[in-house]
Amino acid sequence: MKRFDALLEKDISNYEGQFSQLIHQAPALYRMMTRLLDAQALPREVSPLVIAAIAYFILPEDIIPEDKFGPAGYVDDIYLFAFVANEVMQSAGSEDILARNWDGKIPIVPLIKEILEREKELIGDQKEHIMQYIGYDELEKL
Repeated sequence: MKRFDALLEKDISNYEGQFSQLIHQAPALYRMMTRLLDAQALPREVSPLVIAAIAYFILPEDIIPEDKFGPAGYVDDIYLFAFVANEVMQSAGSEDILARNWDGKIPIVPLIKEILEREKELIGDQKEHIMQYIGYDELEKL
């Protein structure tokens, strides 16, 4: 059985459409999130949020489904990863936790900032819907 990130790389390998530069970062973002689960420096309070982001990414039917939109359907997953990575960074009080778990070709912190700044362009008005989908309000209470 292939690892999910390998399947993802294959799925997006020839994609040249809208948001292609960000979509090609999806496998590295996925690996970073899964590595964060094993990071001793991960604050306990954000661990459920990391798990929810990974689960959301793997689910075939989410707010912007890949089955319907092809690789462009990963933009909501990528946005959520950036949102969660920012929460992790804030909770940890340092960028180091992200950098130590990142294997992408571009710097992670500017990538996270770019994705968050492009929220409306990427996901329109779907942020609240995505947060409801993962139960963000309940996760914040943990």
